Amino acid sequence: MQKIHQDSDTLIEQEQTNYSDSVQVSFNRLNVAAKRFQSDLNLHVTSENGKPLIKAFVSIDLVSITAVSDQFGRVFIKALPAGKYHLDIISPGFIAKRIFVYIDKSGLQEICTQLTSNIG
Repeated sequence: MQKIHQDSDTLIEQEQTNYSDSVQVSFNRLNVAAKRFQSDLNLHVTSENGKPLIKAFVSIDLVSITAVSDQFGRVFIKALPAGKYHLDIISPGFIAKRIFVYIDKSGLQEICTQLTSNIG
């Protein structure tokens, strides 16, 4: 197929490139190590004297997960994908805390954390 266009008052004839209507892609090696693990996270939130913090707010912004601790200070997050996360923990009367969590295997990850009172 040929294309004719005008450039500076001169007609120029050019060969037009033919493009295929389909693309073939093949992957010779599949990286099995790229499999994404999921893990359940069991977080226990207490005050500095070991008492469970009820209704502590936990946020994992990267995956848009929020939760509130129960009457025993526990937060259970199910099927968290593998990766690195910052958990923000807030409770009235306590200094907010950010902890780093690294999920690299399947199963249950248990974490205990203490918040420090901001009163007196």
